[in-house]
Amino acid sequence: MNRHPRRNAFSLLELLAVVTILGIIALVVVPRITTSSVTAKENACFQNKAEINSAVERYYFDNGSLPANIGAVNTTTYFPDGIPTCPVAGTAYALGATTKRVTGHTSGNH
Repeated sequence: MNRHPRRNAFSLLELLAVVTILGIIALVVVPRITTSSVTAKENACFQNKAEINSAVERYYFDNGSLPANIGAVNTTTYFPDGIPTCPVAGTAYALGATTKRVTGHTSGNH
């Protein structure tokens, strides 16, 4: 004889506990994922600027003059994968008129 009847479903209290726990986890995880994505894009932008500045220096050593713009350095020697664009704004980078270095891009600095 079986004294305890067999349960085939969850009680409302059990479902409420699971939903509450999932909500708390979501409140902790979602902001961290969003922040991580923004930070990764900013770091990629910083790395792209460093890569372009390095290519400008290599161009100077190879040619004896600074390029007029980034397009002048766009060869397979300096940018094998093409000129990178800013992942934050999605725009192209630009060289400063006097410094010939990338300090920002066409839609702002970061």
